Amino acid sequence: MRGRLEAPHAIAERRADVAGGQEPFAILLTCADSRVPPEHIFDQSLGDIFVCRVAGNILGSRLVGSMEYAVEHFHSPLLMVLGHQRCGAVKDTVKLVEKGAKAPGSIQKVVDAIAPIVRATKRGSLGDEAYLDRVIRANANAVARALPRRSRIVAHAVGAGKLRVLAAEYSLDTGKVRLLP
Repeated sequence: MRGRLEAPHAIAERRADVAGGQEPFAILLTCADSRVPPEHIFDQSLGDIFVCRVAGNILGSRLVGSMEYAVEHFHSPLLMVLGHQRCGAVKDTVKLVEKGAKAPGSIQKVVDAIAPIVRATKRGSLGDEAYLDRVIRANANAVARALPRRSRIVAHAVGAGKLRVLAAEYSLDTGKVRLLP
């Protein structure tokens, strides 16, 4: 948050340490947004976090398989779904759902994954920004809840007490990460 990262200073040494193998302590599913660099957000170095990135931090079979790989091979005790403030994928999905429109090309697959969350999240009297924040949080929570249902490997690790799945939100403004209820 203060911009004083410790981990990047030892990259050459750390690269030598992890060249033969990795033991990430966490698995992170986050957005592909260039403003959301996981290693910088958490001040971690090479080999510390197994990162899966996709627009809107949505689930897909290849991403689930990647996370299962980390659970099976590295026994990471934490899997975090990290949404972020002003997520463009979520914002565009809200607009498209409200207009009843479609996105071009394969972007529609991202929209299709987020649209049910948009439809299930009540706007009430919220303005656009507050509603977007609500949908971003709902999306991260929904993905975190869906992981054990989509993956027997994740469900087994959670049930055995070996893995905890959490949802969180990153603030672009402050640099803070807040765990979601």
